[in-house]
Amino acid sequence: MNVDKSQLLKALQNAVEEVNLSLPADRQISSDPDAVLYGEGSPLDSLGLVNFVMAAEQHVGDETGLDIVLASESAMSRKRSPYRSLRSLADYAAEIAAGADAA
Repeated sequence: MNVDKSQLLKALQNAVEEVNLSLPADRQISSDPDAVLYGEGSPLDSLGLVNFVMAAEQHVGDETGLDIVLASESAMSRKRSPYRSLRSLADYAAEIAAGADAA
């Protein structure tokens, strides 16, 4: 399925809005595509990242029709983490979708 990266980014930003509802103000995730999502300077710890990724997978599926897994061994073992920003995660999701098309 061909999905525009802007659709994926919007789905991820919607996941941010959902997750932020359960986070205190000082721990909220920025919806800025280039803000740090996970890593140094991020409001998320590892459990927070897991919760966000679950919400992100759900939103991507609901809003684009893609059934993708964003948390995988492949993602974790990359030299540059796809979790560093919303933009990098949208790029990773698009890469997964393109790979699914080729399969």
